[in-house]
Amino acid sequence: MRRSHQLAACCLTLAILGLPVVGLAQSQNEAQDVARLAAEARKLQAEGRTEEAIRRYQQAVERAPDEPQLWVELGEAYRMVLHMPHAIAAFRKALDLSPGHELALLALAECYRQLANHDEALRILETAVAAHPDSTAPAIALGRFHMDLQKYDKASAALLAALEMDPDNTAARVLLAAVYKSLADLDAALVELDRAIAQQPDNALAHFWRASIYADRNDKARALPDAERVVELEPAKARGRFLLATILVRDGQCAAGARHLETILETEPDHTESASLLARAYQCAGRTDEAGKIRKRFAELAKQVHEKRESEVQADHLVREAREHAQAGRPNEALEILQRALEQDPDNDSAYTQLAKILYSAGRFQVAREAAELALQHNPYRSDTLYVLGRTLTELGDLEGAREVYTQTSLINPLDSEALFYLAQVHGQLDDRASAVEALEKAVALEPGNKDYAQALAKLVTQP
Repeated sequence: MRRSHQLAACCLTLAILGLPVVGLAQSQNEAQDVARLAAEARKLQAEGRTEEAIRRYQQAVERAPDEPQLWVELGEAYRMVLHMPHAIAAFRKALDLSPGHELALLALAECYRQLANHDEALRILETAVAAHPDSTAPAIALGRFHMDLQKYDKASAALLAALEMDPDNTAARVLLAAVYKSLADLDAALVELDRAIAQQPDNALAHFWRASIYADRNDKARALPDAERVVELEPAKARGRFLLATILVRDGQCAAGARHLETILETEPDHTESASLLARAYQCAGRTDEAGKIRKRFAELAKQVHEKRESEVQADHLVREAREHAQAGRPNEALEILQRALEQDPDNDSAYTQLAKILYSAGRFQVAREAAELALQHNPYRSDTLYVLGRTLTELGDLEGAREVYTQTSLINPLDSEALFYLAQVHGQLDDRASAVEALEKAVALEPGNKDYAQALAKLVTQP
């Protein structure tokens, strides 16, 4: 998991921990049992034992299935270990029980952001802002979302709205400063950072951005104290330590800078920027032999990174070429090209997915299944891979497996009407008429002009 995602998950978890669980159990003993399980789950999650926490939360929601906050906490635990379909299902259950639940909406949007389903993430964030117009959290989340997509005008509008509600909100102010920095309005960024640090002197991110701006301006006298403060506040993070090392080396304090770079490389040996700067620091400090060794190491790292990127680019190009051959009715040529793509990049999920589609079309269902499962090992929540796996499992007679895969697909991409259509078919084959009707109703709502969906729904509803 990327660190930004871990941070977002931890922040949300902390917010959750401060909220009481409202006991909806039918008896005092049951309420106490639910409270005990929830407390145990929180403790386990705080200790990093998330899988065990999930089991406790599951026991808690079995006893109190109508408590939305428990579903939110369960969903957050799932999201911490990247069990995304389960997380989405839990958050949606919370929203079914409590429409507009703020934490559930924000956590659900974060799931879709992590899955790169930007349309769904944006829709949910806008829903959260509309449902909670007096709350800063949805506005800040919307601002951060637009920042990720480099839509800085929209990001600043959302963050300014949050600050209008709460001028003392340091998180919003620091993010706004980052937006201004991205827009090269450094004076405006510094104004916001000065205010943020005055409000919250221990805000490491505010110190980091301010140090970065001063360092870019070659203002060592102002950059150095901020960079030192970042390392003091976040000693385990490379970003602040690398910035401090950069400032020190520029100032000729090469031995001190080298020590920080060595610390980074102890935990992140592939940090190429640190390796490159360390060679310069060693040379500056008179450690010529060590500088030569680190330059050699940096050259090897840079070569590995370059070769890996080249292989990935070439593999992606071959996959596109194979797709064109497959669409033109030349599957053999496509298969040959896909083999070359996988030789270039054995982890290319697009190649495995395209391979699964071709094999499915050729009626080679077992091999298609294996190809799809290989793709999902590298990208477990890719919706088109899940879709072709669902079709393949249906052909192999594994209806329960197909139902699970189609359900995951519809959770990951709620706008995939075709997945809902085939999910309805599988529900029907498993004699689950109510679920089949529900899936078809969703498909028709997404594509009201689709005659196949409408006819299938009408036929199912009128069946005796």
